[in-house]
Amino acid sequence: MKKKQTLLYMVILLCTLGGCLSTENTGSQAAAQSMGQVAAASAMTGGVIIIDESSDVEVIDTPDEEKIKTVEEGVSPKAVFAEKLYESLRTGTLEEALLLFDEVPAGAAEDFDIQMMHASLLLSSGDIANARPIAEKLLKEYPDNADVLMLNSMLAKYSGDTRKKSSLLKQLLEQDPANPDANVELANEQMLKRNYKLARKYYQQGLKGNPNDETALFGYGQTSYYLNDLKAAKTAFEKILTVNPENGFAWAYLGKLERENENYMKALEYIKKAIECDPEIYDFWMDYGSYQRKMGLFKDAEVSWQKAVSLNPDYFLGHAYLAGLYDEQNIFDKALSEYKKVIELNPSYYFAYESLGIFAWHEKQYAQAREAFTRAYAAIGNDVTKNVSYPLMIAATYLAEGNTKECKNTVAKAMRNMNTATATYAVLRLYYDGLNLNNVIQKIMNESNRNLRGKLLYYIGLYYDLKGNVDGANKYYTEVININSPMFFEFRLAEWELSE
Repeated sequence: MKKKQTLLYMVILLCTLGGCLSTENTGSQAAAQSMGQVAAASAMTGGVIIIDESSDVEVIDTPDEEKIKTVEEGVSPKAVFAEKLYESLRTGTLEEALLLFDEVPAGAAEDFDIQMMHASLLLSSGDIANARPIAEKLLKEYPDNADVLMLNSMLAKYSGDTRKKSSLLKQLLEQDPANPDANVELANEQMLKRNYKLARKYYQQGLKGNPNDETALFGYGQTSYYLNDLKAAKTAFEKILTVNPENGFAWAYLGKLERENENYMKALEYIKKAIECDPEIYDFWMDYGSYQRKMGLFKDAEVSWQKAVSLNPDYFLGHAYLAGLYDEQNIFDKALSEYKKVIELNPSYYFAYESLGIFAWHEKQYAQAREAFTRAYAAIGNDVTKNVSYPLMIAATYLAEGNTKECKNTVAKAMRNMNTATATYAVLRLYYDGLNLNNVIQKIMNESNRNLRGKLLYYIGLYYDLKGNVDGANKYYTEVININSPMFFEFRLAEWELSE
């Protein structure tokens, strides 16, 4: 997944008349429910605000209409405010909702619930400076309230105060070792370290506090998936759907589990369910396209991945998948375009440079091919022993342009400190001085490594090609494609040359 949409900690329940905000005297510690438990409750009565790892904020879980009661005369001003706030969050932006706190009814500004909502929403918006005084005031007034402790631990987290965050979490767990929010936070810390075993233990501990906590269930299922405990993962995701049938991520992971069994038809059914729950999630469309491609539905996969790209055009992976899809179908212009986009968005993704070089070479865009192979070569430290293909292709682009001087400079650098008795050195030397062609071919034919032999034979065919000897080129291109199970990209180049 591009962003793990983990349901984290800062959860605000905008209760309706039957909930905590309809109660006039809610200043006690019991006034607010555990935020993590509220996140997982199947009987939610209000929108839930979450902060994910990228600090995106969204409203989820639209409440049942039956649970939203029309505000009538005599209803507390706080309940009226809560409903206005909920409606603002549902239909507007977080910033617009925050403006409503300028209109808090008289006498309600110091209310526990109002202050909790205000501080949490400010934190959700990234306004740490204004969230801090409210949260710290609440901590002084309610030092043992679990929700207040969790709020302040998250404030410490996003302020970079890891010591204070740890101290508050410790206090929470001393009160209740199975506190779902605290355990989920500790689990998320371990997830970032890829310590999935320890993370799973924390998620499991949180589930002791609330077996229906969606966040803990999801984390337990996800870590089980990573640890290859697929049975436990499936049980967790299915449990989530009994709590909340609209949890798209649970549906998506059930699809991943079916993919593990190569049951792509069932995986498609599950990912469709995920998309029905939330059609704006990038990862869902990526998975959808992957399953379609596995079933040979190339056009459908293209549409799905294009949708993913439209949702997150600045992330490289969707373009990489499209490039591979076009590559597989020999749609050269589109593949080339997508590989260019991959490199534009993620210059460190050096695998794309090789592919871009191959397609640019096919399209006779020699300068672009040279640049791509140069970047691929640099990514392996310009070490010819790791892959001789890159310096040879760079040299070939110069020869194709008639620039023998730069061709010689390229191979001269590659030949430094090489074993002069090897077939690889002999081919590089051929591109340097053009001498002893027959001896070079003999050395290649004596090479015991089948893939290296096939790779080097391609460069003999290419040498003939660049010299205008089509028959000689085709002879060695044919030798290359007669190799079984090739593991080198030159095989494809040879196929292209023979098909044209």
